[in-house]
Amino acid sequence: MEQIYFETERLIVRQWSFYDIPALFDIMSNDFVHTYAEDSAWDMEKTENYIRYMIDRDFKTLELFHGAVVLKGSNKIIGRTGLNPYKEKQPEIEWKLGVGYWGKGYATELGRAIIGKAFAATDISCIYGMAHPDNIASRKVLEKIGMECIGLHKFRNNEDMFYVIKKVN
Repeated sequence: MEQIYFETERLIVRQWSFYDIPALFDIMSNDFVHTYAEDSAWDMEKTENYIRYMIDRDFKTLELFHGAVVLKGSNKIIGRTGLNPYKEKQPEIEWKLGVGYWGKGYATELGRAIIGKAFAATDISCIYGMAHPDNIASRKVLEKIGMECIGLHKFRNNEDMFYVIKKVN
């Protein structure tokens, strides 16, 4: 059984399994999911490689992780989320949800849970969030989850709007 990283009122975030490949492919092969990202729709090989890599990493803590976002009740995978390495003890928050799950508050629910649980369970000092300047929806979510906009910065060869939230002791 896959490790559960955390649960929210409507979602479960857990480790990936090879059984998740078709569901993740359905999400990540949609061009709209990548509208503001520097990548493009995934093929089956990229989906399989991603899940294999995440399983091999075998994340055990919320300091750095990637997990499947599962809708409670239906057990349906609706996206992926995690904390990526950015700076020492200062990860980047990320999520990608299937288009049918946009605008329902899931990203806000995930973001708040990740921040709260990661700060409580680890010694990370802050969490960054990045969004394409034109991605107004993601920028609003980053603000709703308590992150402060610190301006436009270069990230992975793009100019992104940066956000940060610091751990309060």
